[in-house]
Amino acid sequence: MRVTVEDPENKIWHTVPDVQREAEKESEGNSKESKKLGKEEVQYAGVPAGEGCMSCLEMPEEQRKNFILEIQQMAEKILKVHGVINEVSDLLKGEWFLKLQKSGFENKLVLAKYGEEVSIGFFIYSEDVPVPDPNLVLLSRDGFWYPQRIEEKLEETVSSFFAGAYGDYDFLNIIPENLEKFQVFQRDFAKILESQGWSDLDVKVLEKIMPRN
Repeated sequence: MRVTVEDPENKIWHTVPDVQREAEKESEGNSKESKKLGKEEVQYAGVPAGEGCMSCLEMPEEQRKNFILEIQQMAEKILKVHGVINEVSDLLKGEWFLKLQKSGFENKLVLAKYGEEVSIGFFIYSEDVPVPDPNLVLLSRDGFWYPQRIEEKLEETVSSFFAGAYGDYDFLNIIPENLEKFQVFQRDFAKILESQGWSDLDVKVLEKIMPRN
C-alpha cells in the first residue's frame, strides 16, 4: 500500500488492491482540485504493484522485510519460535492466538488474529478482564499487516478507518498525523519486544492456538 500525503492542507489519496474504479476516479479528481504543495511519500507494509499474494509471500526474507512493518517482522519471529507458525504462508491459514508470560513482567504479551484483524500487545488482567497496555491492532491482507489503531488503557489512537460497512476495505481512509504516530510507535514497540527477549525459548507459553486451513 502506498499513501501519498500532500502537506499540510491538501487531501490524502491512497491505493489498495481491488479499489473500485469509481473510487480511483474520485480520488484523482480530488487531488487535482487541491493545491500542489510539496509531497511526501510514505510507504508502509504493502504488496508491490502488479504482484500477487503468493509471489510476495515467496520473496526472499531480506527482500520481504522491505515491505512489512517492523512489528510484523518481530511478531513473525515470536510466532515461529513458539511454534504457532512454521513459515510465513501459515499466516493465511486462519486465526491464531499466543499468550506469553516472562519472568519479572506483570503484563502478558498477546499476539492474536481474529478475522482480518491482528492484535499485538501487552495486557494487564484485572479480574480476568484484559486491559491493553498498549495493544497494536492491524489489518491483515494477503499476509501483510496495515496500521489500524493503538489501544492504550482508556485511550485509543486511530490511524485508519473504514467508510461504509465493517469489512468494506475498498474504502480505507487514512488519518495522516495518527499514521505517523503509529509508525513510530510500532517501530519502538518492536525494539522493546526484541530487547526484552520475548522470542527467547525460555519464555513461558500460557496459551496457544495454531492456525488451520
